[in-house]
Amino acid sequence: MLKIIIPSIMLLPLTWLSNNKNMWVNVTSYSFMISFLSVMILWQNDMNILNFSLLFSTDSLSSPLIILTTWLLPLMLLASQNHMKKESEQNKKVYVSMLVLLQILLIMTFSANELIMFYILFEATLIPTLIIITRWGNPTEQLNAGLYFLFYTLIGSIPLLIALIYIQNLTGTLNFLLFPLTFSPFNQTWSNNILWLACMMAFLI
Repeated sequence: MLKIIIPSIMLLPLTWLSNNKNMWVNVTSYSFMISFLSVMILWQNDMNILNFSLLFSTDSLSSPLIILTTWLLPLMLLASQNHMKKESEQNKKVYVSMLVLLQILLIMTFSANELIMFYILFEATLIPTLIIITRWGNPTEQLNAGLYFLFYTLIGSIPLLIALIYIQNLTGTLNFLLFPLTFSPFNQTWSNNILWLACMMAFLI
């Protein structure tokens, strides 16, 4: 996963070190290169991961989500150039940096093997998203949209955090790779339905 995460991180210095005239071209071209590079992770066996890291890896479920994330950034940059014409050069670079940061966090979220790390990274994506909504959203609705977005996401994620703590206490681990080695299977009781609902609520919202 480092071959996608590290090039994505390099987009940040590229944004700020590029001159104002070529900033959009440089960042968009480089992000398209990352998009084409990410397509390679799609061809892998269902039972194999691309690396042996305990923290980050990809499988047949996370690979399409990562590829979608990497392709969204250059498309958003192309769609935003006309909208950002009247903004100052500083605001343009901050906007692009927020989009790049959002891509980095989403890639790390979809490739996380540890559930609590997945939760932290997923919640971290709220910060750049909230800044983009409240700063560059529709002026008449941006504050309300930002408040609703933050309220619903945080309310939905609290049951998920409680469920993750419960699973940690029950199994002793939150790592996907170590789940098959645990000796504490879930009991078939009505509380499992509540646990399932708590885990799904954040994603349903």
